[in-house]
Amino acid sequence: MTISVTKTEKNWPSIYFRTTVPDQYLQEFKTKSLHVIHDPWSIGEKEPIPSADISQCEVVFTLGFIDDLSIIEQAPNIKWVQSISVGVDALLNERTINSDIMITNTKGCTSIPIAEHALAMMLSFAKNLPTLKQQQTKTIWQKTPVTDLFNAQVCIVGYGQIGYEIAKRCKALGMKVTGCRRNPTVVTDDYADRIVAMDEVDNALAQADYVVLALPATPETDRFLDWKRLSKLKEGVVIINVGRGNAIVEQDLVDGLMDGQIRGAALDVFEIEPLPKSHPFWQMDQVIISPHQAYLSDQNFRRIMTLFKENLDRYQAGKPLLNQVNKLKGY
Repeated sequence: MTISVTKTEKNWPSIYFRTTVPDQYLQEFKTKSLHVIHDPWSIGEKEPIPSADISQCEVVFTLGFIDDLSIIEQAPNIKWVQSISVGVDALLNERTINSDIMITNTKGCTSIPIAEHALAMMLSFAKNLPTLKQQQTKTIWQKTPVTDLFNAQVCIVGYGQIGYEIAKRCKALGMKVTGCRRNPTVVTDDYADRIVAMDEVDNALAQADYVVLALPATPETDRFLDWKRLSKLKEGVVIINVGRGNAIVEQDLVDGLMDGQIRGAALDVFEIEPLPKSHPFWQMDQVIISPHQAYLSDQNFRRIMTLFKENLDRYQAGKPLLNQVNKLKGY
């Protein structure tokens, strides 16, 4: 008996997966890649030791925000690292920066859920949901003051793909949108009323009813929102941080919230994570805390895999990779 076998051309390089990948995707990679090694790894777990010889692997797919690529000594043929996160903090070390290894991130793959989270936080404060929830737990039937998002001013600091998606949703509700970014001249869209350079950020912040931080973690963004800036904000402003925890001086924000200068804050990222149980944010009714999960979505992995497979095709064709990180700038 003759058995006919359909042969799939293995046109992708050898890949080392250093994170948990659903079997449906692994099977596809095994049919198209020269070699596939999979060591599941989730946040909070001990870093895995390679379960097989990775010396021939050219591509690593990993948790870029916690993987410092300590396995590089065992994988001298690594040419490209795909981070499953936008942040690649751990990957950017002396070992990788001084090498020819390309690093790509997943910029754009989580923009929609982060934008939806930011909008949910704005609506929560506009419609005073924290107060309503507190009254519910105390069985209090009492109307509470609310505001509209229509015509409210929102300033999005760090106007990249995430900022664009936030602006798109804000504009649909009739908000006035200002985006702030390093290079405003290269951006035009239908959603921001204006896009300004970072040297104009203080003026933009002073007019805002809502400030959304979507900044990367760089030396320039460290301690961006300190007391000097907070004291110049419009009284009653709401601050939302979906970028990086280093952008806010947390004690200065606590002081601003306590004296009423700041009406509320929705914080998804912090200087120290998990947020220490002793931190005053936990006890503040005007603060909404989320455990660094604004990016979560049931569609994220599908988006990441679509991007990764596109980049594998580009890699094999010798074309520029999408989302390649500038290792000196950090994003």
